[in-house]
Amino acid sequence: MPYPSAPAEETVTATPPAPRRTRLNIGWVMPPFVRELPVDAPDYETGAEQLYTLVTDLMAGRSDEERFRFALALGSQMDLMLEANVIYAGLCLLEVEGRPSGSTIIVSQIEHESDDDEELLRTTQQTLERTHPDDAYQRVELPCGPALSRIGASGFIISAQWSPTGQEVAVQQSQIQVYIPLPGTGEMLIFALDSPSSEDWELHSELFAEILKTIDWGTDQEVEDYRAMRQSAPATVEPADGVKQELYWHSSRLMDAVALHGSMGGGEITSLTCAPCWAKGLRSACSARHGWYIGDVTSDALMGALPRVVESFASQGWRTDGESTGERVRVWAGDEAPERSVGHAFTASVDTGAGTFTAEVTAPCIRASATTDSLFG
Repeated sequence: MPYPSAPAEETVTATPPAPRRTRLNIGWVMPPFVRELPVDAPDYETGAEQLYTLVTDLMAGRSDEERFRFALALGSQMDLMLEANVIYAGLCLLEVEGRPSGSTIIVSQIEHESDDDEELLRTTQQTLERTHPDDAYQRVELPCGPALSRIGASGFIISAQWSPTGQEVAVQQSQIQVYIPLPGTGEMLIFALDSPSSEDWELHSELFAEILKTIDWGTDQEVEDYRAMRQSAPATVEPADGVKQELYWHSSRLMDAVALHGSMGGGEITSLTCAPCWAKGLRSACSARHGWYIGDVTSDALMGALPRVVESFASQGWRTDGESTGERVRVWAGDEAPERSVGHAFTASVDTGAGTFTAEVTAPCIRASATTDSLFG
């Protein structure tokens, strides 16, 4: 019986069997635009209601029939998830260059009998190679520990009764599976990404790689110790020395271009999360900022400061954007700028009344500058 379509009078109320709970507390960070499917619903009726509510929200502009068919299609897959010890399922629906693009992220938790995680990964790969001999396999080192990745393809059939066209549809998908042993538990996590959007596979796989980097676990005692530590002294992330040196160097170039005389202030370098990473739901620091100012500057000198800055950096391939005004400019280094500067940016502003020139120089995002799909080769 499909998950969302069980009639009220025949609703199964028994709670589906759940995987044995590990002694570890497991967590990971999902971007807010990945919508969770109700695989942990206490019964079929509740799951059906939650699923249809989700579909109604996702397809607000579509007809009731289209929404119902989509809910049925998702529900048919969720029946299989319940049998496969799935503990999380998420639906990532995006719009890329005006076209819809989607993927699913599924997490399973299974038991095994191996006492050696390395041996477990070897035997897992051997088993998979017999079933999927043409796929690519790689041992990867995640922040949480060793893992095995498989990159290949998957597929499923949408039956005619659930298809939006009313006809049976075969769907081919690109797939990544990552097998992660849970140390000392006799259990393993399987993270799987599936996407039919081949033209956007790089985008979805990069997002998946970032999610894998956030996986973490700990015992109850470790969680309590961490909470106590966070309450007593919030942790700060110090930017790498190389990042600091580049910020100082670019700030020096900005000071040369602005050519002002006055009293210097500020100078702190702080870590931050860039706007694109924040929008993806990532909260760890990925960039750094150097803030400083020049005070006690005459208003006449300040009047020409920003035009001098724009002229100097534009001649080196830097760009200004729409945020710039008569008292504030934002300049950033694209591909036309010298290689050393690509990804750096700064904002500069003047306050003629206070006699102050203020600047913030920002380093490139370390995630954006990392090799795409570095986890998977």
